[in-house]
Amino acid sequence: MPPSGFSQEAINGLLTFVRSTYENTLDRYKYKNLPEREKLQASIGYLEGVVKSTAPLALNGTVSCEGIEGLAKFVSVNFRDLIAEISVGKKKEGEAIQTELTHIGSYLSQFKLEEQ
Repeated sequence: MPPSGFSQEAINGLLTFVRSTYENTLDRYKYKNLPEREKLQASIGYLEGVVKSTAPLALNGTVSCEGIEGLAKFVSVNFRDLIAEISVGKKKEGEAIQTELTHIGSYLSQFKLEEQ
C-alpha cells in the first residue's frame, strides 16, 4: 500500500514539476548555441543549486535537508537519463527535451493510479 498522499493528484503534481523544469531549460538556453546535452547539464547544476539554497528557507523547516536533496536528485536524475538517451541515440539531439515534454503531457492525460 502506498504512503498517505501518494495519490493521482500528487503524482500529477510531480510530473507537472518535471515538465516545468524542462520548459524552463528550453527558455533559459534558447539563445545559447549549445548542444542539448550541455543545456541539460547546465540546468542540472542550476537546479541543484537553487533547490539546495532556497528551498530550506522557503519551507522553513517543513522539509529536512535530506528531503530537499531528494527533490534535487529527482530532477537531476531525470536530466541525466535524458542526456544518456541522447548519447546512445535513443533521443535525437536538439529534439529530446521537446520529446520529453510531449510524452509528459500524454502521460499526464492518461496516467491513472490504481487504488486497491
